[in-house]
Amino acid sequence: MNTSRLCLVEDDAIMRASLCQRFKIEDIGCDCFTHAEEALGALAERQYAALISDIRLPDMSGENLYIRLLDSERPPPPTIFITGYGTIDQAVRLLKLGARDYITKPFDLDDLLAKLREVSPSLFEDMHQGNAELGVSPVMRQIKNTLDRMAAHRVDLLITGESGVGKEYAARYFAQRYNKGTDKPFIAINCAALPEDLLEAELFGHVKGAFTGATKSRRGMFEQASGGVLFLDEVGETSPRMQAKLLRTIQERVVQPIGSEDQIPVDVRLVYATNRDLKAMVDRGEFREDLYFRINVAHVHIPPLRERKEDILWLAHRVVENYFNEHQARRLILPLTERYLEAQPWPGNLRELANAVERACILSPQEVLGPREFGASGEEPLLSPDHLSLKEAMEHYEERLLRETLEHHEWRIAETAESLGISRKNLWEKMKRYDISQPA
Repeated sequence: MNTSRLCLVEDDAIMRASLCQRFKIEDIGCDCFTHAEEALGALAERQYAALISDIRLPDMSGENLYIRLLDSERPPPPTIFITGYGTIDQAVRLLKLGARDYITKPFDLDDLLAKLREVSPSLFEDMHQGNAELGVSPVMRQIKNTLDRMAAHRVDLLITGESGVGKEYAARYFAQRYNKGTDKPFIAINCAALPEDLLEAELFGHVKGAFTGATKSRRGMFEQASGGVLFLDEVGETSPRMQAKLLRTIQERVVQPIGSEDQIPVDVRLVYATNRDLKAMVDRGEFREDLYFRINVAHVHIPPLRERKEDILWLAHRVVENYFNEHQARRLILPLTERYLEAQPWPGNLRELANAVERACILSPQEVLGPREFGASGEEPLLSPDHLSLKEAMEHYEERLLRETLEHHEWRIAETAESLGISRKNLWEKMKRYDISQPA
């Protein structure tokens, strides 16, 4: 069930019913209003993923509704206006105010959905697969389904993949499914981040006086996670001695705290992760074969981001949405920027991409995030020829020319249009096509 919601303001009962029925079919949650004041109250109470509003409403115009939203504490969501009385002048005013699109009755519902998908991807995230916690690419949907099935069986899980692909996200999702919404613990530890002695103490616990500095007894993570899930990240980095102790614990489901003779039973589901090739390590004698067979009962491999490019924009837009929720500051990723992001190799995978988007959100002096916010040089090609058709290349350079000319003329429309040798109407149409608006 998709949890993102749409706000619809439409006084025509037939149109409203038609839209609501289609949104229901598409699994898009929708709150419907006939009056602008009602919608304003709802928009003040919650953050909607998008707003669709008729221009002519009983109590005020959709245009005035949008102006009220701009003056409110909560910025308006991405907005599409619909009307049976559309004019170019009205469209220009709305676009200048910041509306994302404008459609005239009668229109095809598929066209409206296409526009809605462009302005608010979160409404469509994994609509028929639940909330896309792991990604929207076919391979990540399949992994999600696999984790759902595995969570119903009493087996441990091994997750492999390059650094940054989201192994801990997958482990947390698996734990949520296994724990079924209860408050059972999920505890994670990076086996490569701690010296062996400290790792042993963290995992198995210790009694008072077991070693210098052990001023009191402490339960280990195996005990703390009892009833829930313990996530052992980078298990391939453990020493032979630690591997032996892990094997015994996994086989017998008991732990022996450091300095104690007691055997403490633990009821814990184990999830392991590594970016290493454990089978190759076994062949080289670097990893215990018996431990490998123990932890490799159920296995999920997460491919790198470069092999599932559908997840690039999904993640980028999620980071932007999270930034807004935390800071109440809008950021918009341009279509050109989306193509730039999709063309990058992202060797650091999700972690690198998320950090890049968050950094761009923080450092950008404007709402619009262009390729330069991600380190692209203005003098160098933003995309290689392999990623652009002739039409896309022409659009790319037309958009750059428009932006640079607008900036040169300080966003004065008449001067910019004259400089480019086009009409103001043509300029506005091109600005709409490329989603160009003056920075706040």
